[in-house]
Amino acid sequence: MSFSSFCQGVPQVQRFPHIQLLDASPISALAWLQQSTKWPSEAYSWEPAFSKESPGGYHYHFHALAYGLPLQGAEAVVFIDRSNTLQGAQWATCSALPAPPTGANAAVWHEGNWHWVMLTEEHLQDPYRWEQVTRDAQFGTELQRRDLLLHFTDSVGRATIFKPDPLVVAGVTYGGNYVDANDQNTTILDPLRDTVSLTLTYNAGLFTLANDAAVIQEFDGPIVAIPNSASSDFFYSRSDAGFEMVNALYHIETIYQRLRSLGFGSLMNYAIPMDVNAFNGQDNSAFDRSTNPPRLLFGEGGVDDAEDSDVIAHEYGHALLHAAAPFTVNGTERACLEEAICDYFAMSHSYRWDPWRFMFIFNWDGHNEFWSGRMGTSTKDYSNLSFTSLYSHTDVFADPLAMGLLSLGPDVMDRILLEAMFNFSSYMTMPQAAHWILAADTALYSGQHASTLHLHFAARNILTPEIGLEEEMAKFFHNGLVLPQTAPWPWPNEDGALFALDGRCVKVWRQDEERMLTDIQEGSYICVLQNGQRIRLTVVSGG
Repeated sequence: MSFSSFCQGVPQVQRFPHIQLLDASPISALAWLQQSTKWPSEAYSWEPAFSKESPGGYHYHFHALAYGLPLQGAEAVVFIDRSNTLQGAQWATCSALPAPPTGANAAVWHEGNWHWVMLTEEHLQDPYRWEQVTRDAQFGTELQRRDLLLHFTDSVGRATIFKPDPLVVAGVTYGGNYVDANDQNTTILDPLRDTVSLTLTYNAGLFTLANDAAVIQEFDGPIVAIPNSASSDFFYSRSDAGFEMVNALYHIETIYQRLRSLGFGSLMNYAIPMDVNAFNGQDNSAFDRSTNPPRLLFGEGGVDDAEDSDVIAHEYGHALLHAAAPFTVNGTERACLEEAICDYFAMSHSYRWDPWRFMFIFNWDGHNEFWSGRMGTSTKDYSNLSFTSLYSHTDVFADPLAMGLLSLGPDVMDRILLEAMFNFSSYMTMPQAAHWILAADTALYSGQHASTLHLHFAARNILTPEIGLEEEMAKFFHNGLVLPQTAPWPWPNEDGALFALDGRCVKVWRQDEERMLTDIQEGSYICVLQNGQRIRLTVVSGG
């Protein structure tokens, strides 16, 4: 069966032959297409453009050439299913053209015929324009002028990434088959990738890894080629350098879009440059505020940092803090506070994908033989601490923020923290930052979360416990339950088990057994009831 179409565009032929081929390879597709196409002469040919794979089979796309020059818009597609049956094909027809005149670099379909043309691009100012101009190759007459800026940004492509990291997707801790192995164990980790939509930049026929949120660049060794493609699909194995590029770009774009949804879209007014293979292979990442605009660098030692969305979100957190209160990271406690808040951003980003182990900061990059990572929980007393480095006690401030995330939900807690950051200053202490967070709650929510936030900061003695502060014995919060250790057991009529965030089984009980929360240490757990319900339990001190 075949159909011909003669419309304002290039004439097309469409066929659905349903014939069996030897295989489903692009070679077989091209051979069938060449045999089926009625070319005017041997000067015409098909050139592979790109291919796609779908559940139904394989889709091979081709461009037409005449005398070695492209026929703009003359394309073909051949669809072969998974049983090697050629289900359908469509291609542009090509009428005879004389040999191209000097200066021609393409042919275009214009007013019902193919014309040899000269394609040029013009960049104009006041206002800025970028246009493609088509002129007749023989007479120089302008045939068409196209604004390329119409498709310069906001082109949606696809990429394969970790969401948020392979261990969370698999539900396992680091070890055994689930190790970095210098990017080699792709058979275990590649299936844990997700295919996502990704905003790209389209320029001169190529998609590039840039959007309003970030742009992939190369400004520190080792030097790695940044991919661009005529196809909008950027599918890489984690062993390919392009994987870290699209992974970082996707997660930064996700956070950037979230800022807008939370009402803080004006906080970041530039696309942050990122080099995902920096520091000459060292295990290090950084936010560089000395450049204009500031930029991010991710190292490749141990687990590649840009493979872990916690690292990406943490470093972007520095950019957010710098945007809100630039050049205020002065003083050891202020620097430690900065790290703690960036750890919170990592936790919040991870939590929204899956709460499991969200308090294990740098879940994939750390907590392994390369380094110990960091935690978002703490039992420390702020009043007993001495700040000797910016990393010495990040957990003491990250803990109440994480508790706020659990009790208020990520949307509310993120907004409160983002609002508070605009008031940060040099040499600020953690109690001062906590008070700014309470002030932000007042500004945004009329102080309705003040008691809960105060309680979380008081648990670490960052703020003094309020006299007469009433703790509710049981509060059902966002995706979980927060209880003091003196509360009654919350599931008296259910069998169940309690698991720590690292997967260890902490307690198994039956409904006819006596049990108390005082038997459970402070911290966060996953409770699995006999009916299959999963509940996050956070046990806090106090009565």
